[in-house]
Amino acid sequence: MDRSSQNELFRPVLRKIVPVAWLMIVGIFLIHALIRFGGIWNVLFIPLSMIILWPIPWLFSNRQARISMGFKAPVSQIWFLIGPLCASASLAVCTGVVWLIFGNSANNWMVQHALYLNEALSQAPLNSSTFYRFAIISIPALIFSPLAEEFLYRGYMISGFTQKWGIRSALCIQALAFALVHLAHYGLNPFQPLLIAIWVPSMFFVAMVLGWIVVKSGSVWVAVLSHGFFNIGMNGVVFLFLPDIVGV
Repeated sequence: MDRSSQNELFRPVLRKIVPVAWLMIVGIFLIHALIRFGGIWNVLFIPLSMIILWPIPWLFSNRQARISMGFKAPVSQIWFLIGPLCASASLAVCTGVVWLIFGNSANNWMVQHALYLNEALSQAPLNSSTFYRFAIISIPALIFSPLAEEFLYRGYMISGFTQKWGIRSALCIQALAFALVHLAHYGLNPFQPLLIAIWVPSMFFVAMVLGWIVVKSGSVWVAVLSHGFFNIGMNGVVFLFLPDIVGV
């Protein structure tokens, strides 16, 4: 990724208010996280936390800043194949480890994901096909988090924190932030420490893979596509291996 304009990630008027880029990024993250953790009590807060991130790169940053963050074509089109393959491999690793440790118990976050999908599908028309159910639950997974989260974590965070602490630290910080905010999904309500012990490292690992994809490809859009493949893959795994829990 091009880091030449890191100190100008935000428009001049915003830099006058908060002259340090990484502090502005932390502020955006905290607002996002606060709304997202509201999803523990009302699931609609989770997509809301995504929606508020969608326009930020265009409202808060100019074209050159977006390019420096990776809002551009990758260094090679082959990354549109490599990225999704890497994301799919990370899903295979995560699911393999969690099933090896917890099997089909409630501490397996894939089981929790299946339960979440079951609840989400409770309003689907009776006798609807498995394909229809998979589609209505997967289309939002392609729209909400891949765009919003890649803009924040692999766009702003990697760029801003690289300027302050270097690329390795930036990758770790964005991955940790990504992993912790995903506690809004599973592990806290009800409190499941064993699930948290595998869920948070899993999300950290996935975020590191997505961060590596952006750094190597030079494009946030590759990470958006890769993230979408990961989400669709999660749904596919539970539909295939946990159909009774999903309710299909």
